[in-house]
Amino acid sequence: MSHIRVEEIKDLLLQNKKVYVRDLSERYGVSEVSVRKYLSRIEAEGFAERFYGGASLIEAPMTDDGLGEVYSDPLWLSLARQARSHITDGDTVFIGSGRSCCVLARELAGINNLTVVTNNITALPELIKNSSRVYLIGGEVTTTDSQTLFSSWESPQSQLGNIFVNKAFTSISGLDLKAGLTVDSIISTYIYKQIPSMAHRWYLIADSRKFGKISIYPVADISQIHTLITDQLPEHYAKSLAEQNVEVIRCLS
Repeated sequence: MSHIRVEEIKDLLLQNKKVYVRDLSERYGVSEVSVRKYLSRIEAEGFAERFYGGASLIEAPMTDDGLGEVYSDPLWLSLARQARSHITDGDTVFIGSGRSCCVLARELAGINNLTVVTNNITALPELIKNSSRVYLIGGEVTTTDSQTLFSSWESPQSQLGNIFVNKAFTSISGLDLKAGLTVDSIISTYIYKQIPSMAHRWYLIADSRKFGKISIYPVADISQIHTLITDQLPEHYAKSLAEQNVEVIRCLS
């Protein structure tokens, strides 16, 4: 029965582009927990991407460079440009891995005397073009999405002990009020756990699809970030973030 429902949900996604947990729960007479399990299975197949309260169809493959559609997507551009507005002349910043940080790297043109520390190998050409100095952190080259590459390591203290930046910009796999910030791969955990000690201010770029999503590896409490840049924010998240003194900046998608 669950297989049949998964296939039916796929058909609904093809028709409507989006589905919602509450609607599917009522449609099939099952709990919202069960619906989330169906959506998790569909997401694991690469058919859809979950967001808070539902899932959206992944419609088209990336272009040849792997990021062409991301660079032109209005939401990703809006998030990146909002992040860019917080970087000023003379800053020393950390740019993390992931597609949102690749878009941010492309938007950095025009900032004078900018120093960037990064583990984002895919963004390196843009960072070299748009920054005065770029420091690439070494380590094992890996990926979590088959489209972007980054370096990671098992002993970050030896490499990051003498590095300090005034601002860090990262993405995240999932953000949940109980689980905190989570990622998909254990080798991604090393850098996130170092950011609170290496950066004066941590900016997290997370679109609304990341809320309520829990990946397998926890990396930080929500209270450890300083600023969240997003497009939409559920009311109970807004209340909790305010209580934890996390600044929330919403972009126009």
